[in-house]
Amino acid sequence: MLTASVFVNIPVKSIAKAYTYSVPAELSYLETGWRVFVPFGGRKVEGFILAAAEKSDAELGEMRGKLKPIEAAVDEEAWFTPPVLQAAKWLADFYLCSLAEMMRLFMPGKSGLKITVLYAGEPEKREHILLQMPAYRQLYEVLSAEALSRLALGRKLPELKAELPAMLDKMVQYGIIHKEYAADKREKARYEQDAVLQVEVTEELRTAYKRKKAQVHALEVLAVAGGKLAVKELKAQKISAQVLKALTADGLIRLENRRIMRDSYREAAAVRAEVELTADQKTAIAAMEPAVQARTYQGFLLKGVTGSGKTQVYIEMAGKVRKAGRQVIVLVPEIALTGQVVMAFKAYFASDIVVMHSRLSLAERNDAVLRVRRGQAGIIIGARSALFTPASDVGLIIMDEEQDMSYKQDESPRYHAKVVAEELAKIHQAVLLLGSATPSLESYYRAKSGEFTLLNMPKRIGNLPLPIVQCVDMRQELRLGNRHIMSAALRQLIEATMAQKQQIIIMLNRRGFSTFVMCRSCGEVIKCKLCGLPLVYHKNGKLSCHHCDVTEPVPDVCPKCGSRYIKYFGSGTEKLEQELHQLVPSARVIRMDRDTTNTKFAHQEILQKFREKQYDILLGTQMVAKGHDIPDVTAVGIISADSSLNLPDFRAAERCFMLITQTAGRAGRHEHQGKVVIQTYNPEHYAVTCGIVQDYEGFYEQEMKLRQGLFYPPFSRLVKLLFQHEDENTAKGNGQRLIKAFNEHFKDSREQQIIGPSPAVIARFRGIYRFVVLIKTADLPAVQGFLREQKLHLRTDVAIDIDPITML
Repeated sequence: MLTASVFVNIPVKSIAKAYTYSVPAELSYLETGWRVFVPFGGRKVEGFILAAAEKSDAELGEMRGKLKPIEAAVDEEAWFTPPVLQAAKWLADFYLCSLAEMMRLFMPGKSGLKITVLYAGEPEKREHILLQMPAYRQLYEVLSAEALSRLALGRKLPELKAELPAMLDKMVQYGIIHKEYAADKREKARYEQDAVLQVEVTEELRTAYKRKKAQVHALEVLAVAGGKLAVKELKAQKISAQVLKALTADGLIRLENRRIMRDSYREAAAVRAEVELTADQKTAIAAMEPAVQARTYQGFLLKGVTGSGKTQVYIEMAGKVRKAGRQVIVLVPEIALTGQVVMAFKAYFASDIVVMHSRLSLAERNDAVLRVRRGQAGIIIGARSALFTPASDVGLIIMDEEQDMSYKQDESPRYHAKVVAEELAKIHQAVLLLGSATPSLESYYRAKSGEFTLLNMPKRIGNLPLPIVQCVDMRQELRLGNRHIMSAALRQLIEATMAQKQQIIIMLNRRGFSTFVMCRSCGEVIKCKLCGLPLVYHKNGKLSCHHCDVTEPVPDVCPKCGSRYIKYFGSGTEKLEQELHQLVPSARVIRMDRDTTNTKFAHQEILQKFREKQYDILLGTQMVAKGHDIPDVTAVGIISADSSLNLPDFRAAERCFMLITQTAGRAGRHEHQGKVVIQTYNPEHYAVTCGIVQDYEGFYEQEMKLRQGLFYPPFSRLVKLLFQHEDENTAKGNGQRLIKAFNEHFKDSREQQIIGPSPAVIARFRGIYRFVVLIKTADLPAVQGFLREQKLHLRTDVAIDIDPITML
């Protein structure tokens, strides 16, 4: 009996195994990678075939006669390619989630999308020798009139039903017909009709049709247009459907269907400028070329200062990989950056690009997938979800701003795009290129230890100087009587920039706001007496340490200097916008934050208006800090640059340093040297001092000493477990039981450490209590094995986060 192992597409942790189904004779063509409909728990659900095999009665044993049959195939060919299946299996194993959860990521919309293969005739193959056979000619004529599925063809040509599969395969092989993919159920494929002239419009023809003026007019319009025109354009010229129908019946024209691909970026046009590569760019490209030619996996870390021309290196490498006939995936951390990268690539690869991110409609994402599957586009650009586009032969994966937190998904499966990209690159034997001005310490450590090849680009293009940076101590501002969000130095910079008719970006670092209590007089942050980490402010008016489970009231006066200017921080972009209008009434201010960017192309529209100088000041949160290259921006202001230092998180200093370096890098990238004002309450902190002079090496050395002493990454890997329950004691007790089992299993090894349970930052969410247990390990596979033994990955009350990006 032919059987199949099927994973059902239900996002439930407890269903984490494959089920065996029998395969009916009419579906005997099914194999690994197909999506099918199966009966499951009294209903019909979608599933994925992991394996199909003949099994004897002896092998089936008790299951013989009890197996339910697969009901139908979802698509008309396998959806999951072998590389996709291999990646999904590895990732499900690594992230301790079900295979179905991982496989869902490789589908636009995650489920229920029926892909039908349609067959359509190729007009230029009308005279192919194979079509001299009547059956093939009949099939070709039907498919030239409209694209049809195998099922629809069987209904239309019942006399050919038995031979159809072999005939269609042969005609595809000879290029007489081609496959198109239509998405049923959730999004319909869109088509337009073209009218194609089948005869020459002669005087004899005009004479024969002299009583049919409308038909002669239609023929003449088609002749002038070169013999082919869209039906909707003919209708715009007052040519009716009846006229076209009559001409088709007479064999004078033919109507053809043409698939319309939805692409919001179609209109994006870019002009290709002549670029002379710098010596650093040439060196970087030369280092990667051998791996591209050899078609082998190799990881590279491109560390280039802001404005050094990393994007041009990406473009040059993409060109080499496309020439070799392989595909390219380009990842950007924020949807806001997608438009700029698409424009840069379109100048070189106009029609070879698809864009994938969550703000696009399901129809657009589906059309993008189909263009890649049909080989119509070979460069996939987008946010982290672009990794899951089912490309068959990837030769290069580029990850721009590789240090960015946005590459981590914060809901199950909690994957990091860097881990996925590295595994996919290994499966495809492709080059992995990570790029950043401020690489994550983990990536830089791996490059220094030889796991990645380090490529350096230490100079800006044209040897432009880095911006002049001024650091303002906001404690001193308060002593001078300034209680505003902006310092005197930042106000002066805004006024001077406006006077010179140049532009300024102001970034308000919201991360960490409203979570800590600080004295505005001396900069003292209220910290835990046991562990020294900042206490977190809760809405109930209490301060608590999430590591030591200690709570304290908010003090009325500063315990250090006695000042009454002590309060929890909270300041938004709207408040700052009002202050800017009061300071410079003539300034045209545009805001880019979560409130102003909730539509599909909001990011792009805001940046375009700013680039066109419709506004003088761009004000925003972290999304204005990365990647943007706007010629007239000569000044940058960073407000509360160091607020992230007050978060109880070991990556706080790294985030602060990167934010200062990245945001300052937006200034003076063209003719004029940039000027930057950084406002801080911790001007002496090494993250701030190194950020001001863009001293990555200095920061790296200082931070690595601390990380090594505390056994944090890159010296360990982290696993965060979130225990949740309606009863507080049960949630905490579950965490304590796991800690006990962990310590017994690993015998208090120094290379396996466990901390907690401590209340999560949001300790109670919708009536559910939440406790965090943190594992630090030098042997991640051993910990993954332990958690599997404990069956933690099957529990619904525990969320597992491997390599968490935040400790909160």
